[in-house]
Amino acid sequence: MINNSSAKKKTIIIIVSAVVAVVVIGALLRSIFSAPASSRQQLGLSSLSMTDENGDKWLLELVKGQSLSRLKNSSSKTGPPLLIKTDVQVSGRDVSIGLVVEGQAGEQYVGGVQKNGQWQSAPAFNTVDEAGKVIASGKFNYG
Repeated sequence: MINNSSAKKKTIIIIVSAVVAVVVIGALLRSIFSAPASSRQQLGLSSLSMTDENGDKWLLELVKGQSLSRLKNSSSKTGPPLLIKTDVQVSGRDVSIGLVVEGQAGEQYVGGVQKNGQWQSAPAFNTVDEAGKVIASGKFNYG
């Protein structure tokens, strides 16, 4: 009987210790994962939105998971003017052209835009020769 009572006490102590450990770990993880949001606020970093003369609301979202440490060292403000660059990848005969949208402090925005809450279709393109004759045309694909 004494051994059984002692085993119950040990089990209760282990369970209580495990619960306390889970609560402490949860609090630590919450502070770690909430830090980027507060860092973004301190840097003035947010999605860009604008309403045009027709009343349409345009939204350009931030790329998720980007490193903010390089922005803390930047003396530039976040946001416009934006630098639009391409990221070209060649694999055999396939060429992938990605779009990089970067704010003046180096923050990156998603390469697509929303209008009134709806993602807009990818832009189309024409490839022309030296004489201006269209030799290929198509539409970019997101993703």
